[in-house]
Amino acid sequence: MREGVGEPGNEPACGEGSAPLFFEEVLAMWSRERTRPKRERTRYMLLSIVARHLRTFPGKLMTVEALLDEAGLSRGTFYNHFKDMDECAAVLVTLFFEHVTYQRSATRGPRSRYDAILDANMVYCRAYEANAGVYSLFSELATRDPEVLRMRERMNSEWVERIIAVVARRRGHPFTEGERGKFEGVLRLMIAMTIESLRERFVHGDALLCRSFPTADSLAKALSDQWYKAMAEFDCPNQQGARHRTDENTR
Repeated sequence: MREGVGEPGNEPACGEGSAPLFFEEVLAMWSRERTRPKRERTRYMLLSIVARHLRTFPGKLMTVEALLDEAGLSRGTFYNHFKDMDECAAVLVTLFFEHVTYQRSATRGPRSRYDAILDANMVYCRAYEANAGVYSLFSELATRDPEVLRMRERMNSEWVERIIAVVARRRGHPFTEGERGKFEGVLRLMIAMTIESLRERFVHGDALLCRSFPTADSLAKALSDQWYKAMAEFDCPNQQGARHRTDENTR
């Protein structure tokens, strides 16, 4: 496990209010927090510079020399934190996905089923729009670093498990093995569709998607409509779950 990455509950605090949309600003904010060890603050400062570079040059890593020139640090400082720029990039994208996942999960309070789906898609669409360069870097890294791809697959699997658990509680009765298998497949299909839609809209700038969904929020609404329809078969109210149990008991 890379240092400071992938540890449960290790999401750095963002202070009051919503976190900045640009991840470079989040990292810069963490680097200035004096309650953190100096080593950790230096690490976040280096990563914030790389993230800022990616906003101008999506998917293209800067050199170690360029990073150190901008940071005003020695070459040895970089190698105290990362073995090379590929590891630096892998740490950056892993922290970014963990941060987005944390933001997606941070919304609390009573919401309708549709609003819960919309809130999650709003987080993703706004994050993709603001940080397309980081997502582009992830796509490039995933072709040559299996650990980065496994990280994303693990997060997707955890999200599927969380959705299934929430829906099962809301239904009032557990899924059968067959229902669960079908629901898992539908959720993974929806995740794949969402990721590809976000990549085509914000990374590749697909002309049709840009015309149809000119803002992140408009795309989030369209994706949420599809998610809601796909989940309707499985996400029934408690009353339906109660009727289901009653019907079974009377057979």
